[in-house]
Amino acid sequence: MEITRQNKLDRIKSRALELIKNVTIINIKAKKMKLIAYYDWKNDSVIINENMLDILNEGCLTYIVVHELIHKITTTRNHDARFLTKLISIYNISDIIKYETEITAFSISNHIPRDY
Repeated sequence: MEITRQNKLDRIKSRALELIKNVTIINIKAKKMKLIAYYDWKNDSVIINENMLDILNEGCLTYIVVHELIHKITTTRNHDARFLTKLISIYNISDIIKYETEITAFSISNHIPRDY
């Protein structure tokens, strides 16, 4: 991975840790895949689509990492009430709409399933 990509991942990790208070250590990995991102329960890591690093801004990428970490801290694989309550406690609705719109545009233009 290029230094610039690693620096970007490090900044995203730092910002995500600022936003989610009850997580102190996270692993973030970028790889080529046909998904946007997922939380790897077995390896305790957030895996994000490496193509997003060059396209999406750091705010949106941080949102994706936070989204995946919420799965970890709520111990849910879906977007149930616990998940949504935690997400709304971190991001306001207008930011959620803004980031979800950016992610949807990315997924459509890159033919990537929207489910993350």
